[in-house]
Amino acid sequence: MKFPSAGEQAASRGPREIRVDFNATENQFAVLAESLPQLVWSARADGSHDYFNRRWHEFTGLTPEQCLGDGWQVAVHPKDLPEIQAQWRRSVETGVPYECEYRIRNASGRYEWMLSRAVPIQDLSGDTVRWFGTSTNIDAQKKAEEAVRNLETRYRLALEAADLGTWQIDFEKNVVLWDEGTSILHHLPHQEAHTRSLDEAIQMVHPDDRENVRIRIEKACDPRSDGHYECEYRALMPDGRIHWFRSVGQASFAPDGEGAQAVSLSGVLSDVTERHTFEEAQLLLTRELNHRVKNLFAIANGMVSMTARTAKDPKEMATALRGRLSALSRAHELVQPAAAMGHGAGPDVDLARLCEAVLEPYRQVGTDRVGIEGPSVHVGSNTTTSLALVLHELATNAAKYGCLSSPEGRLSIRWTIHDEAVDLMWAESGGPVIETPPNFQGFGTQLSQRSIAGQLGGTLEQEWLPEGLRVHMILPLSRLTG
Repeated sequence: MKFPSAGEQAASRGPREIRVDFNATENQFAVLAESLPQLVWSARADGSHDYFNRRWHEFTGLTPEQCLGDGWQVAVHPKDLPEIQAQWRRSVETGVPYECEYRIRNASGRYEWMLSRAVPIQDLSGDTVRWFGTSTNIDAQKKAEEAVRNLETRYRLALEAADLGTWQIDFEKNVVLWDEGTSILHHLPHQEAHTRSLDEAIQMVHPDDRENVRIRIEKACDPRSDGHYECEYRALMPDGRIHWFRSVGQASFAPDGEGAQAVSLSGVLSDVTERHTFEEAQLLLTRELNHRVKNLFAIANGMVSMTARTAKDPKEMATALRGRLSALSRAHELVQPAAAMGHGAGPDVDLARLCEAVLEPYRQVGTDRVGIEGPSVHVGSNTTTSLALVLHELATNAAKYGCLSSPEGRLSIRWTIHDEAVDLMWAESGGPVIETPPNFQGFGTQLSQRSIAGQLGGTLEQEWLPEGLRVHMILPLSRLTG
């Protein structure tokens, strides 16, 4: 075999061009081509194929006669053929090395992916006299790549369906990498960079929770730990609101001398604000129910005492007490907690009827200790429970501490309408003298304030006069009747 001289190699036009004495190497090439595990082929200077090795024929099932010229193209997938024809034509015309991926039909009729490469062979004068090429089977690689793409697609869809974001802390660079989902959860603009320093990311955490986040990151990165990270914290949104997040991750360690060092911490992020809101509502509901039960026992006890003072005999006392307890039960139905009422709150009712239902347990036969007066106002189903709750709370306190705790006590409830709002005044008199206003707000008072301001969009003001409590409420008609 004759090898080209050093001068001939230096005269080569490019690193992938080969100049050889073709006549001296042709037989040696054929021997080498037949021994290679790849599909080997050659073509003339004009691009027409004139040789394929034995492995090509075994793979495609085509005879040598069927493959000559352009005959080999019958084994190429029809959808890939136009592209490889164009690329092969460009390489033959320009002398640029050829490279293309396409599918070839095997002897059993199934298509497999191949990577074909070819280089021009030049004679000693620099003219291309032949092309030598190989086709390498990359079908397994293609299937693996497709499997990875499918897995990434399912992974992305799972993240979107679960409304999750992903993140990674690179401790070597001290930066946090976010995906689009994490940016959306933080209400950041799409053009916002998904990479920021670790300190910047922690600054987005609520000040009261930052130290806990740092401690949990440090624990996860401790080589003596299992690397698991889990934390719930509050974060400040761009609009000033606060959201709750739950973050779960796993640290990756690399050898560091005799030990190991955390190089990254990766995980997923979810917004759990709704869950925290629900838990807070459940806690409030539990406190409210406990408060109601205590009040019901106090009211029932007061009813027994009040009825005993006015009844002539046990039978009359039992009849009156049953009536008052039934009235109390009807009033309690109007002030069920919102969670027990479902999505609509209470029934539609007139404001006067609502006041009468709530105060019916405290009326005494033959007396006018409770006065209710005002124009007709329709209270919508979405606000009945909230207003009934406030009236019930005021009536309960009046029965325990105010005018309804004394036989001489009087209660006046009057309202007017002006400026698209109901102006309601609750006035107590004849009860125990109020020497000083209370120095704290009980749970019932807080609940009333929240109902008026939150659910009804109104205001509630209390005035503690010596003769009795005055409560002034302004309730927008649009919210009251909605």
